[in-house]
Amino acid sequence: MRLTVSTVLHHVWSEFGLVDLVITVTLIIFTTWKWKREKSELLKTNAHLTEESLQSQRARDDAFAALMVVKDELLNQRRRLQAQLEEVEQEREENKQKLQSVEKEITKQEILFNKPGELLREKENLLRDQWKLDQTKKDTEKQLLSSERLLELIEAIE
Repeated sequence: MRLTVSTVLHHVWSEFGLVDLVITVTLIIFTTWKWKREKSELLKTNAHLTEESLQSQRARDDAFAALMVVKDELLNQRRRLQAQLEEVEQEREENKQKLQSVEKEITKQEILFNKPGELLREKENLLRDQWKLDQTKKDTEKQLLSSERLLELIEAIE
């Protein structure tokens, strides 16, 4: 038997080449399968993250819309409180003038040696009313200040 290069190559190719070919094809198939599996997992992860992002954006949009409703309510409340504060200030001023008038009348009655009992009761009522108006003013100013603070926070968020 005569050994030539071509017969040796043919023999090597037939035994080792077939094994190499099978190994190479197996590696290609495995690598392709693994790549497709990883790509599929990445696509699923991407879809999941996209959905989470959309849900998060919807939640932010809903929260922002609710915040705008609260802002509108606070602006309306501020207008009402400012009007109420002006009204209380006007009532306080009127009450103060009535109180001064009653005190003058009491002084006149005392000079004339009359007992100003009715005027003293009226003065007491006016002082009580003045105290109530002062409390109302104080409470209204607190509410107005709270509204202003909340509006500042909302405007800082916008």
